[in-house]
Amino acid sequence: MKSQLYLPKTMRDTLKSQISDYVGIYSQKLLPVFKDIENDADKYTKDLFDNAMSQPAFGDSFDPASIAETAQDEGIDHHLYLKLGKYNLTATWHATLYQLWEQQLRWFLFWEISHVKEINFKDFCTKPQEIKKEFKFHNLDIESFSCWHQIKELRLLCNMIKHGEGNSSEELRKINPDLFIQEDSTDYVRTFKTTLLEETLSIDEKTLQNYSEALLSFWDEIPERNYSDEL
Repeated sequence: MKSQLYLPKTMRDTLKSQISDYVGIYSQKLLPVFKDIENDADKYTKDLFDNAMSQPAFGDSFDPASIAETAQDEGIDHHLYLKLGKYNLTATWHATLYQLWEQQLRWFLFWEISHVKEINFKDFCTKPQEIKKEFKFHNLDIESFSCWHQIKELRLLCNMIKHGEGNSSEELRKINPDLFIQEDSTDYVRTFKTTLLEETLSIDEKTLQNYSEALLSFWDEIPERNYSDEL
């Protein structure tokens, strides 16, 4: 009996909506929290100054210029804190987007193959090469898909975001160096060796959307039925 990978429209639509909903939560609910960082920092600075100025003054200790300078410094720190928070949210959402898709693959393959043989899910397709092997077993080369280049990028980016500078960053830098170059043309990943402790990657809601479109395209490129040559 041959093994079959069956992807009906209802399942295809569900898998695609999981990706779209994931990105939608980021763009519609989470990103707006950081939409006005400049004004938030200015308000933080003003509130610090106003609060300090409203306190009782004793002798020569009252120095409005010093209070203003301190409030300004703390306001700058607050601005950087908010910027890093927005960046970390964006980076985390990129990394988890890939993890979501990889879990979809495992679930889909397990669901279909377990119809014809018993599988221990704990050990099933835990590595990308094992996932590709299962698809190839069913005569489907997912690396030939038009979206695969971007998906490979996203996998490397996910590894980078989790671990910082390393083998994945070197490989990704060759594929898409634009992800590393900030507005001042500096590669801050090389400088700081991190992807979360500092704002080092050139990623935003646009790159997240582009990668999500590649994952949606992946599910569109999967034929409805794929068969193995043997069990």
